[in-house]
Amino acid sequence: MKKKSKSIHNLYSVLIILIMVFSLSSCKKEKIEEQKKFNIYMDTTDEYSSNVIKFLIDDFKKNNADVDIKFNDVLGGKSNILDTINNGTEIDLIFTNRNTIIELSKKGVLSDLEDVYEQLTFKDRFYDIMSSYGRVGDIHYGLGVIPYSIELLYNKEYLQKLNISNPNNLDQWLSVLKKVNGNGIKTPVVLTEDVDANGYLFSLIASKAININELEKNYDGGEESYKKLKAMQEIFNEFNSLTKDNGINLNSFEISNAQSIDGFNNGDSPLLVGISYYNSKLTGSNIGIIEDYDNNSNYGSNIPIIINSILGIPVNAKNSDVATDFIKYIYSDEVQERIVQSGVISGNKMANRKITGIGKTMVQHIYKANDNSILILYNMPDKIKKSVILATKRILSGEFSTSEWNEILKECYE
Repeated sequence: MKKKSKSIHNLYSVLIILIMVFSLSSCKKEKIEEQKKFNIYMDTTDEYSSNVIKFLIDDFKKNNADVDIKFNDVLGGKSNILDTINNGTEIDLIFTNRNTIIELSKKGVLSDLEDVYEQLTFKDRFYDIMSSYGRVGDIHYGLGVIPYSIELLYNKEYLQKLNISNPNNLDQWLSVLKKVNGNGIKTPVVLTEDVDANGYLFSLIASKAININELEKNYDGGEESYKKLKAMQEIFNEFNSLTKDNGINLNSFEISNAQSIDGFNNGDSPLLVGISYYNSKLTGSNIGIIEDYDNNSNYGSNIPIIINSILGIPVNAKNSDVATDFIKYIYSDEVQERIVQSGVISGNKMANRKITGIGKTMVQHIYKANDNSILILYNMPDKIKKSVILATKRILSGEFSTSEWNEILKECYE
């Protein structure tokens, strides 16, 4: 009898264990089914922006355990985002550049983010340039992720050794550059990988010579449409004059990296062209920064600002509600403050309020930026952009034809 009772007891125990296993399995399955799906596609090749984006995604994950994120990162590779979207690949949110935002908007595959823009009170809380980069015409198809002001810096101690006075504005910095070149010293350039010193100078001149919005309206509109933009050749003319007057040639600058920032801090070079991403790394006590960029422009006092990662939502996104929640989260003041705490200047006014030193000047440059602070190259299709860069290199080599713009159009649209 005892043996039978023991067998029944064992049977009950096994049943209880099985019930518990099935219950746990059911709960786990239910939990998985309850998780929200979210597919992010990163079409960003800039390492700096990629670092910030991954920081934002990780921050979101920590506080949104109910969201299952699938992250496609094409950094270092090639992609065709339009084909990916049209093929029906599940994408709820993309990170890409301005050129692609313009092209995708013209194809009708991007959602209008006006409602999200208004809900975030974006215009009040963020600098104008953050929305300028994602706006095509009058529609907000994207929002900028992180802005980088392009800064002209100098080492006071090094210039003193060269018996050169510290520059106070753009013209004086260029005059110092001429003297530095005369001493056989190259100036390191630490920008994003898609912009070099030539592209920067060309964009700097363009910001006061042409209405960037007019250029955008003609985006890839063909040879005859572009020929109407007479101001384009004036930019090449001014580029030629500026480089000649200041002795700038192909050997004036050298493409550098983060190590050059350390070297500049230690007094290895008298000048530096850098971006605000490195604000927290520019710690030398002898570092000066150009504050005054007043260039008597009809379009405001502009300094080129790089935003090479912009987020957008495809019209066929299956989880656009989760994408909207993600956008609201990463653009909150709290998350933007965490970006600043990591050492990077944000596009959020509140988050940047405690930044001091030369970083404060960088913040002011971003604050003053308007539509014409968008690099002109980002409002041109790739084929024209590449031809423009080649033309600037030819000018620096002494080949100036006075008809660069028409030659570029003929080459691109023959």
